Amino acid sequence: MKPLLISLLFLLVMQQCEAQIFKQLGDKIKRDAEWRIRSKADQQVSKGIDTLLAIPKKVADKKKEKNSKTENKAAENKTSIPSSKNNGTNNSLTGNKPGAADENDMAPQDGFIKMQLSASTVFAGGIVSITGESARYKNFNQVEISVSGPSTKESKQIPLNAEGKFNTVWYASDKAGTYTVTAKGSDKKGLQTAQFTLYALPMLQNWCSENIDLTKKAYDKLKDSKEQVKESIGSKDKEALEKKMDDITRKKDKLLKLFEDLNTAGKEIARLAQSGKNLSPNLAGNLSELNNTLAEQRKKMKQIEEYNDHKPADNTVCEYLVMLNEACAAFSVYTNLESKALVTIIGNIQLDKVVPKAVGMVNEQKQWLSEPNDFAIKEPAKIFATAGVDAKSLSSELGVAGFAGDMVQFATDFLMKKYCGVFKGDFQHDYTVEFRNSKGQNWWTYGVKMRAVVTLRYPKEKDGVNVIKMKGNIEGNATNFSFFEDVEKEDEFHEGSKGKIEVVPIKTFTPLAVSFATSERDILGFGAIARGMATPAYFNLAIDAEYDVNADKIKIFVNQALVDFTMYVSNKYVFALVGGDLLPYIKQMNFPIHKAFVTIGSVIRSNNEFDVTKDAKGNLSFNGKANKHLGDKSSTIEHDLNFTISAKKE
Repeated sequence: MKPLLISLLFLLVMQQCEAQIFKQLGDKIKRDAEWRIRSKADQQVSKGIDTLLAIPKKVADKKKEKNSKTENKAAENKTSIPSSKNNGTNNSLTGNKPGAADENDMAPQDGFIKMQLSASTVFAGGIVSITGESARYKNFNQVEISVSGPSTKESKQIPLNAEGKFNTVWYASDKAGTYTVTAKGSDKKGLQTAQFTLYALPMLQNWCSENIDLTKKAYDKLKDSKEQVKESIGSKDKEALEKKMDDITRKKDKLLKLFEDLNTAGKEIARLAQSGKNLSPNLAGNLSELNNTLAEQRKKMKQIEEYNDHKPADNTVCEYLVMLNEACAAFSVYTNLESKALVTIIGNIQLDKVVPKAVGMVNEQKQWLSEPNDFAIKEPAKIFATAGVDAKSLSSELGVAGFAGDMVQFATDFLMKKYCGVFKGDFQHDYTVEFRNSKGQNWWTYGVKMRAVVTLRYPKEKDGVNVIKMKGNIEGNATNFSFFEDVEKEDEFHEGSKGKIEVVPIKTFTPLAVSFATSERDILGFGAIARGMATPAYFNLAIDAEYDVNADKIKIFVNQALVDFTMYVSNKYVFALVGGDLLPYIKQMNFPIHKAFVTIGSVIRSNNEFDVTKDAKGNLSFNGKANKHLGDKSSTIEHDLNFTISAKKE
């Protein structure tokens, strides 16, 4: 009876703890029955974050009952892809992608498990590495990994190391198809699944065809952006721009030739395999690595295409130049990186070198080899000879500038300065929020520091007017996150537990951050869209500005977020609940972090006017700083926001 009472108390406590985690988000926030916060922040959120923070209402019983039945049914049917709430993490190889509606869901979830695979595709004879992490606590010291597919159904227990991490490998069979890997957490409650495809060799015949199509599409978009710029610049600049485009075209043709070489090599490998020859372990590993590199390039190019699917802020040469820069980055950044990677992998195929390292383990697994029919080393070396030469030639031609580095430099350093007035400088912002219980005790605090580049631009033809309207961006990254929690002091939890349930911290995950704004040090020429995909805790806010020349004032207006913190920018807390039965219940909980748009927009809206000064040489600049403080030490929620801005006309 006692364990039952404890369990009931536990359920009651968690339901009450989840109630009131945030209070009300204001008029622009929609509540749903699953108490997820959907904040559609826009200009109308002008009242600031004093009405934007809070804890959702508890879930309606009817909805919770429905969800509970759905989850129980899923468990009974052993669904291959669990609810995103149980995934623990997102990995592009797993297919477990939480929906956007879960972004601010603070509901504690049972168990904790993270898993990722080394590959989304593999060939017969290769291996898949399985790594991850779970909660290590007392007797919870191992996870269960199972693999099921066309020719296998196996499971094994994998021990957790002192940090709660695990790793193992699965040796690919000879049966093509889709395989599902399931990881069960240390407490047997957290589940995560991932899938990979085992390919038969005939698929190599056209394995680069989609890469070819995507490359052509990105190139066409770059050409269109170039044509828009040409309409607004002088004849000599048009000629110079065309020369830059010719250089890109030549490199593009070499890349397409390399893809065709790989298609030809794939066809030959497939032909030999169909004649009865099997892959050696090294060749299987290298082909899998090459196939994953090609797949990764396709995925990234598709993502860039989605991010880059927007129109110029207005129909001026300045905004056309911004779009040209983005088109260059979208075309070049991942083709640069992946093309260089291809040189190494193709070289390893020709030399029969081991890739990845773990393939060495496969050498002990000879059952799928039927000597003397495996590929001789000289065969793949000969088959990939042309691809190897073309890959090296392309890599050498790319050099430091990459595919479109020269055009980016020409557009931003020459054309932009020639045709546009530009203010550029540094922006820094920090935000801290503290939550207290009814006794004034702190139970949750988080803080974030951000650094960004602020840019304002306008056509020079507007020089001389009284009020110059400008377009621009605040683009940067979070550089530091801080986090503190003491769930036991939260009012609802304390009241429900009566002090009889202990919260035992296991691990806290804070978001990744970089120590500088990547927009400041764009060494690779990524461009804003690519930076947004490749760097952590990134944001890019579109802004307008009005420069009153007579009054020497600039006003800045924050419009919208082109890119903002993703749902993975949150603090994850893994803990154990221990009640009267002394049994630990492993839980994980996401503590959400406000979007950059919300906090930056709030403090700028009420402090958006800056004095423009002129130095002895006539150089224009402006700077400013502001603080916004909401609440005090007696408040249940207290916010502190600061920013500094400094920019000069280039």
